[in-house]
Amino acid sequence: MTRIIKDIAAAVKEISEGNIVALPTETVYGLGANALNENAVLKIFETKERPVFNPLIVHVPDINEFEKYGKVIPDEVYMLAERFSPGPITYVVKKKSIIPDIVTSGNDSVGLRIPSHEMFLEVIKSAGVPVAAPSANRSGKISPTTAEEVMKELEGKISFILDGGKCSVGIESTVVSFLDNEICILRHGYVTKEEIEKVTGKINLPKHGKIISPGLLKIHYAPITPLYIAENKDEIEKIKIVSDKAAVLDMTKFADKKDTALNLFSEMRRLDEMKPDMIIAEMTDGEGIGAAINDRLERASSGKIKIIKGKICITE
Repeated sequence: MTRIIKDIAAAVKEISEGNIVALPTETVYGLGANALNENAVLKIFETKERPVFNPLIVHVPDINEFEKYGKVIPDEVYMLAERFSPGPITYVVKKKSIIPDIVTSGNDSVGLRIPSHEMFLEVIKSAGVPVAAPSANRSGKISPTTAEEVMKELEGKISFILDGGKCSVGIESTVVSFLDNEICILRHGYVTKEEIEKVTGKINLPKHGKIISPGLLKIHYAPITPLYIAENKDEIEKIKIVSDKAAVLDMTKFADKKDTALNLFSEMRRLDEMKPDMIIAEMTDGEGIGAAINDRLERASSGKIKIIKGKICITE
């Protein structure tokens, strides 16, 4: 039986005993385990049905832990950490052998993050170990931002969900790689490219190829209902006329892009539970945190949609 709790000690006990537990972070809820315990980490992959080639992020309590688990850490990591950590940013660096290969999917690099959620930080500090924690959902599905949403995803699969309230950010962390002597964003998130460049100078666009970070799979964050991307609001109105069972992911209801990011997954889940024929969304302009919102929409989508000669046309 799965229980929603507020007892931090019980969550720490699960981690210490080699079990997994759902934990609140500022980004989304994570499914946590001792990152140094291979058997515990394996439970994450099994519970989520996560592909073993999709690496995990390792969460640590402070910047002093970076050199325990990473090596050849550039000055820019510490410069960014001084500005944005604790917070929704992950640093990919060369890993030390203390981190099991299962955590990094066999890669020689590891993603390190200092979360800002007080309850998660207390769990890490009390457990005395780094915590590997991908989103607490079934692999590829909508990320949970409340304890209740975790329950919908993982009821019966874990013992405890530590309730820390609704996540304050709502989308996963920005992932920045420092490998091969260059700085590159692997996954857009709450900390924007523009904000990072104010600290480091010009950085590179996301790379494609070897999966060294979570959030790089083509299909991710997806509802059960097919989600399609429309070009603009006019196209959405045309689609609604043709299909009266289409639900619209209306981002104009939110105050700004940060509010959109905060509510994106919850709104997607709400529409999915209505069981429409399809969900239609429109991309943002891509500026600032809009890049992260667009990334989540693209990976959640089943293609693009438009009306041609009065009929729905879907393309990849």
